[in-house]
Amino acid sequence: MREIKRRKTESEGDSQQCEYFLEKKKRQCGLKKKPNHRFCSEHMIYDVEYKEERVPCPLDGNHTVWLKDLQKHLKKCNAKPKDVREPWYSLDYNSQVIGAINGTDTEKSEEDNTADAAELLNKYISLLQTLSFPELPIRISQHEGLDPRLHELKNQKHALQQSSLIGNMKHSKLLDGSSFYLEFGCGKGELSRYINLCVMEDLKSSTKEDTKTNETYGFGFIDRGVNRMKVDSKIVKEASEYGVDAKTKRSRIDIKDLNVDKFIEDINPVKVVCISKHLCGAATDLTLKSLLNSTLLKAHKERFGGLMIAMCCRHVCSYEQLLPQSRKYLAQHGFKTIESFNILKKAVSWAVCGTGKSDTVVNQVEDKNNEIGLNQKQREEIGFIARRLVDESRVFALQEILPEFDVQMFLYSDMDITLENVCLSITPRNI
Repeated sequence: MREIKRRKTESEGDSQQCEYFLEKKKRQCGLKKKPNHRFCSEHMIYDVEYKEERVPCPLDGNHTVWLKDLQKHLKKCNAKPKDVREPWYSLDYNSQVIGAINGTDTEKSEEDNTADAAELLNKYISLLQTLSFPELPIRISQHEGLDPRLHELKNQKHALQQSSLIGNMKHSKLLDGSSFYLEFGCGKGELSRYINLCVMEDLKSSTKEDTKTNETYGFGFIDRGVNRMKVDSKIVKEASEYGVDAKTKRSRIDIKDLNVDKFIEDINPVKVVCISKHLCGAATDLTLKSLLNSTLLKAHKERFGGLMIAMCCRHVCSYEQLLPQSRKYLAQHGFKTIESFNILKKAVSWAVCGTGKSDTVVNQVEDKNNEIGLNQKQREEIGFIARRLVDESRVFALQEILPEFDVQMFLYSDMDITLENVCLSITPRNI
């Protein structure tokens, strides 16, 4: 298992670190504070001396703002509701799969009704300890189009992941100049940018038909957040240097409200390939639903090029957003209720969240969090089983729904590069 990384603390010489202790993460805030202050701006609300000057944002209580700047902030806050909605916005459009039976009932069993929280935790963790899965195939790949970037970076973590994902896309024949790439949870769109560079590299080094571009080649960006330093214009510019007109289209929208057909309607792409790195928690399930609710997997299957996404953050999945067949798979393995699924999510966090403490205080953290007599290594092992169970439920669901497609799951990166190293792919069987 991985070693727990050490975090620099004030006692180690960082006198400008915020003094606020994050109880949930069991560590001190890592942000900087201003001279002569105890806390950073976000946590200054807890400082008695400045409490009245810093207040929670009324639109989103997860961040704070100076009281004197409140009215100005409300006009530009990222949480401010939109006045005008785009044509592809439809509230909760992907909350369920259209026409599907909603799935397994989630009534508590009599045993769960009479058990307290500690007993339930022990019951389902013990159940996880009985499960085992075969090793996932390892498909660490690369694409030469990212070699220049790798050579100029000291920290290659993200570039290595991107290179492997794109290399796997090429191996699965998802990388070409005839596709419109739809990036879910795109952030600033970095993965798309490097896909574009790799397509251009292939175009430069080959005369094959499958590397030629067409008028609908481009990239669509889906993200519910407001992102700085977006790379949309860079993609257009870098493609134009090869004489290619790359289309780009971006929407700030929650995936649950996205009508994919309407989003790509004006593009009218020859082929759509769905991508992401990393697609967090329930966003993966919502993305799958958005495709199942589109014509790409129904009337216009010939337009669906495939899907390749690196998954992450199963500890923030939602039972309600799982595909019905996923819930069926979990029920077959003993997790039939929302309460049991919440325990499953708790266990998943053990795999990737660590303790947030240095090695010298790991034992103290274990003593505080050791609810059922497990040490850190045991919790991590159970966490990876829990994560695999969630992932396998998705593969099971897709294989039931899409028998004409090849659904695979594999490791695309070493764990020392990223702990979230599992990739899900869907490709037409004729590829």
